[in-house]
Amino acid sequence: MDYIIEAPQHIPIIGFYDVVVVGGGPAGISAAVSAAKLGVKTAIIERFGYLGGQATGGLVILIVGLTEIGTKNPHEPIIKGFCSETIKRLEEMKATRNIGANVLFDAEAMKYIFDRNIEEHSIKPYYHTFASTALKIDNKLSAIIVDGKSGRGAIKAKVFVDSTGDGDLARFSNSAFDMEQKEHLMPITLSFRLGGLDIEKVFNTIIHHNDFYRKLLHDLGINTKIGGWVPTMNENEAWFNIAHVEKVCPISTEDLTFAEIKARSLINKIIEKFVANLDGFEKAYLIDTAPQIGLRDSRRIKGLHRFTKEDVLKEFDTSIAKVPDYTHSGKGFSQLPFECLISKDIDNVIFTGRCISVEHSLLDMFREIPACMATGQAGGIAAALTALSDNNNVNETDIKDIQRELLIQGAVI
Repeated sequence: MDYIIEAPQHIPIIGFYDVVVVGGGPAGISAAVSAAKLGVKTAIIERFGYLGGQATGGLVILIVGLTEIGTKNPHEPIIKGFCSETIKRLEEMKATRNIGANVLFDAEAMKYIFDRNIEEHSIKPYYHTFASTALKIDNKLSAIIVDGKSGRGAIKAKVFVDSTGDGDLARFSNSAFDMEQKEHLMPITLSFRLGGLDIEKVFNTIIHHNDFYRKLLHDLGINTKIGGWVPTMNENEAWFNIAHVEKVCPISTEDLTFAEIKARSLINKIIEKFVANLDGFEKAYLIDTAPQIGLRDSRRIKGLHRFTKEDVLKEFDTSIAKVPDYTHSGKGFSQLPFECLISKDIDNVIFTGRCISVEHSLLDMFREIPACMATGQAGGIAAALTALSDNNNVNETDIKDIQRELLIQGAVI
C-alpha cells in the first residue's frame, strides 16, 4: 500500500473538561446529562448536527425494551431515570403514543428535547465533530483528537465516556475488544417513512396476508426475522424498519458506502412491490429515508466482566441497571454489573451502549434505546464521580457511590 507521511503539526487544545462524552446517541446524551447533574464540567462530541443517534437520525421511533418480558407485569418499566425523564418530556409535547408496552415518539421532538437538555445542564456541545484518534499516556487517555470544518483540535478531559456504539475509544486506546466476522453480524437497516397510506387497509393486509407480504420481501432478498412497521404520529403515514443489508462491516467505510446505496435501492424496489401488490399502498409515496443508517452490532469491549448466558439469572452486588430478559428464562429481567462497562486496559474511559462487554448472542438485551440510556446514565455518573476523585481511575471508583447516585436520579438497579 502506498502512503504519505504527515508532517508534525501543532494541534490546538480547544477544550478541557472533567468529563467528555464521545457520541451523542441515547447512551451519550444520557451520560452527559447524568454527569452534569453532579456539577462537573461536561462536553459531548457528535458527528451529526443533532443528538439522539438511531433514535432521531436513524428514525428508530419506537422505544422498546422498557419492561419485563414474560411476567405478570408486562407494562411496568424496569428502566427509568433519564429514560423516563425523556418520555415524560415527549408526552408534555404531545409527541408520543403508547403501543402496548412500547412508546412511539416523534423524532424531531426528541432532537429538540436533547438540545434543551444540554442547554439546561450547561453541557458544551461539539456538533459536526468527528473523533478521529486519541492520545494515551501510561494507562489513560489525555485527549481526543477531533476533526471538523474548523480543522483539527484536541479536547482534553479527566474522564471519557465512549458512547460511539462502535467502541471507537477502545480502538484509540488499544483496549481489547470482540467483534464478529461480518458474516455473523446482525443486518444493518435504513429506516424510511411512507405517506399516502390507507392505514386500516395496510393493517389488515399485513395481518391477514402476512405470508404474501413476507414473500414480497423474500423475493427481494430481505430477511424478515427482524424489523417491522408501525403507523407514525401523523395521518396516513407509517415507519418501516425492513430495508436490511447483511454481511456489512460497520467499521468499514467501503462497506457502509455500499450499504447506504444498496438500502436506498431496496427501498425503491419495496415501494414498487407494495404499491403493485398490497391493499392500502395504492397511493403510497416515500417521505424520507433516515439521515443515518441503522447499525445493530459492532465492537464490544473485553471488560472486567463479560455478561454471558450464565449471568441471566444471577444477582449482582455491582448492578447498575436492569434490562429485559430476552432469553425468556421466566425471571423477566437481568441485572447488569458495572464491570461490563470498564476495561483493565484503560483507566479513565467508561463504555456505554451496545459496545459494552456482553456475549454476542445476548446483545439484543442491551442495544435497545432504554438499555443504552441506562448504561449511559450509569457511565455518566461513574465518570463524574471519577473526575471528582484524586486519581481519575474508573476501576477504583466505589460502586456504592455510583449506585447511590443512580437511585437519586431515579434509575432502577
